Amino acid sequence: MSTKVELELASMILGPFDEDHQFALYEGYVLNERHIFIMDAGNLWLRQVHKAPHMDHLYIDGDSGGLIIANEVEGMDTRALIETIITELKQMNGLQFLIDIMLWTKDRGDINLKLEHLR
Repeated sequence: MSTKVELELASMILGPFDEDHQFALYEGYVLNERHIFIMDAGNLWLRQVHKAPHMDHLYIDGDSGGLIIANEVEGMDTRALIETIITELKQMNGLQFLIDIMLWTKDRGDINLKLEHLR
């Protein structure tokens, strides 16, 4: 039996953009105070975040880019979708993920994972 997925409803500040004062605020679900799932233009994104100091439920965009992990999911129960994705991914190993998910993602371009550092 799988354990319940613990998600925190929170906000994330993303930016600055073209101008130093331009930022966007997104609401999403934080996993382990390190990753946030947000909806943008119907796509479900996963981003790395840092907890904002002295603020509850506020995070700042992290040091990496984001990943779209589900397309065209507007109108779905976002939290239930996230919980399902996390539960399914927890049940597979790394090789299974690479072969079944990464390799068969539609419209995916070439990706260099640089796994030689695993030696």
